[in-house]
Amino acid sequence: MKFVIVVLDGLRPDQLDEAVTPNLAEMSKIGLRLARHTSSFPSETRVSSAALATGGHSSAHGIIGNRFLANGRSIDGSSLSALLTLGSERGGVLTATTIGEVLVAHGRAMLTIGSQSQGSFGLSSWGSWQAGAPAFWVHDPSKFSSTAAVHRTASSFPLLPPDERPARATIERVVDLFFSFLKKEALPEVSLLWFSEPDITYHMFGLQHPTAREVLHEVDRQFGRIFAWWSEKGEREGVQLIVASDHGHAIIGEKVSVLNHLQRSGFKVGYELTPDVDAAITAQRVVNIWVRDREGHLLTEMYHSLSEQPWFGVAFSRKAAEGSPLVANTLPLSAVMAEHQRSADLSFVLADCSAANRNAPPGAVYYDGTYPIGVGMHGGLSAHELSSLCILAGNGFKTGVAAVPTSIVDLVPTILSSLRLPLPSTVQGRIIHEALQDREDGGQYDVEDASVSIASSAGRATVFRERYGQRLYLRGAAVTRLAEPKNDRPDANPTQLNT
Repeated sequence: MKFVIVVLDGLRPDQLDEAVTPNLAEMSKIGLRLARHTSSFPSETRVSSAALATGGHSSAHGIIGNRFLANGRSIDGSSLSALLTLGSERGGVLTATTIGEVLVAHGRAMLTIGSQSQGSFGLSSWGSWQAGAPAFWVHDPSKFSSTAAVHRTASSFPLLPPDERPARATIERVVDLFFSFLKKEALPEVSLLWFSEPDITYHMFGLQHPTAREVLHEVDRQFGRIFAWWSEKGEREGVQLIVASDHGHAIIGEKVSVLNHLQRSGFKVGYELTPDVDAAITAQRVVNIWVRDREGHLLTEMYHSLSEQPWFGVAFSRKAAEGSPLVANTLPLSAVMAEHQRSADLSFVLADCSAANRNAPPGAVYYDGTYPIGVGMHGGLSAHELSSLCILAGNGFKTGVAAVPTSIVDLVPTILSSLRLPLPSTVQGRIIHEALQDREDGGQYDVEDASVSIASSAGRATVFRERYGQRLYLRGAAVTRLAEPKNDRPDANPTQLNT
């Protein structure tokens, strides 16, 4: 049994269309579609890359955002060199064991070909390229592997256009390299192919723009080449084909600058903890704040300044020594499987625009960053951002639709168990027994509501969760505000429901 996994970055499952994505639509008919498949939190690409590699959430693997702080310095997860400041090529960057490491330890191989950022590619193939397995980062095929197999495959291809947007030729190169590899080498046990589209185009134009639909059609066409190979040959040879996305997209409805707000409020805030900065911040859909020495009074003051704003959504903080959240009126980061030694002291998701404006377009969200209003964005807890595609096909899988909760972290344990390989202790996902042909009973459990809420004098924030098979699955979040919010006293006691 072998696996080929194709990741289509940022594709929301409701974007599938018979006319625009005929190949994906056909695969969903003949395979098993996971109808309630979700991303990890925050729903950002580098977090998802690590989740797909480890079968764990950020609380396990330690990549807590596309950009985050470590030792007071900003880490840009798109850069491999920046990530390596967290440790080394042999350990410390990821704090969980990867599928690549398991395969290498048991004499198996993994092929990785990707067009995403260098950092994301390094994370998704972690433990594989370090051991000399074939790893093709299409922007520089020799960057991660200089083996003879890589040279034989990639040497005949010209350089790609730099920073191509939309990335049509770039995703085509992923498929070209895959077929070029197959002409010269044997298919390994696991192959991971990552398309950087339609995510790039969604960030440029939104989801409904004609160019976005054209690029999505091209994504489907390139995937269709793999699907045709599998239908004609791979399926007969026992190859299991998985197509998935790493997260979905919401739409930027309004833009804010949390940094400017805090600075206007008198706080010494910057992007790194320098001598003249008391608190460092990263922001896009999720805002993360680290304060010097985790000074509780400063965190509380910042929270009260922020919580009065219409764009303030669900808030989380690290656990204090006694186990309660560091900041009153916040949920613990563990509620979204995001508590890690690298976690921010205070995190909050920017709200849906409808929380402050009932006339806001559906799916519109607040955003802090450089993308314009009207384009796609992700990272938060809205259902659109968490919603992810996953279709499984092959003789190891059932067909139809599985309507049970599943997550990106469930793929690693499902693949490893199918290969009869052990699951690392850091895996937090579960084996998707409902998908496997050799499980007659389907392995189904009851779905339990495990939502958590926090109430204050300003309103109530809720994270919608489900518990299934002793695992938690995120479904979305909502904020309900009072008509006239009042300032909370620093010692106010929140009310938590359904925990």
